[in-house]
Amino acid sequence: MRLHAELRRKQSEIQDENCIVTDIIELPESEYASLYQNLLRERDYLAERANMESFIDGQRCCVLVLGEGQEDGILVDSQGSSYARRSAFIPEARTLVRNHIRQLADYVVSEGTEHTEDGRWANTYNELCYHFGANITDANGNGKLLREELQRRDEVNELIMTEDCIEINYHLAYCQNCGEGGISGTLDLLSLLGCNLYDVHFTCDDQDCTPISRLSADMLTEEGKREWADVLSAKVESITFENESFKCKLANCDPERLRAFTEMLNGQCDAEDYERWVKSSGITYPQTEDHSPTLSM
Repeated sequence: MRLHAELRRKQSEIQDENCIVTDIIELPESEYASLYQNLLRERDYLAERANMESFIDGQRCCVLVLGEGQEDGILVDSQGSSYARRSAFIPEARTLVRNHIRQLADYVVSEGTEHTEDGRWANTYNELCYHFGANITDANGNGKLLREELQRRDEVNELIMTEDCIEINYHLAYCQNCGEGGISGTLDLLSLLGCNLYDVHFTCDDQDCTPISRLSADMLTEEGKREWADVLSAKVESITFENESFKCKLANCDPERLRAFTEMLNGQCDAEDYERWVKSSGITYPQTEDHSPTLSM
């Protein structure tokens, strides 16, 4: 996030320049008031950031400090110290931050849902910095706020922030290349297993089946995939998101076999069959002709 601020040096001279917010700190109300009243006092949270860069592309690197319950903020350049060598009062700082983070999240979600073909997409931190001047990492305040905003988005199923990028699994119902028209005739149920869907309702020939709480790539054993190969080869006609759950319409599938498949995944079958077809935690299933499970140590 970039700001244009008048930075005061030790509360004396004013220096008007472009600044880049390399981190955001939110303090308890009492600690924020203490900083506001005494900018020259040493602070542990500024000492922890003493090694951050001084300038990026000619812009001064600063920390934006917010207070719990406060709308305004304080822009601080500690210049490698543990106190505010330069500072500026930023009115409506929280609104500026909120709008900036939403802009980043809008971009990330738009890029992912428009371009993914399997529900997965990644945006690098360098990409976000190039487009928005955003200093995002998996550990700083900017990254924390962006992660929280993305987790609130309906399109996002799961996300991981690595050292270099944000990796996201999107709900297929929101993906342009994975919805009806993109999936129809090209994706079968076996391929869909890699998308990690939750609360899935399958339909075939207008007949609904028992809902499945989770559908993922690691659910079935190799024996289970062979046993239910006819169901797994069914073509996905469409995926819609209705009433906080996914509705997946299949073609070329026996409705009775599909019903038996969903009941099996919900444990409504013989215990012996369930153990052979559905993976259990703590057991390693080798990819060999011998499908007897072995305990992992």
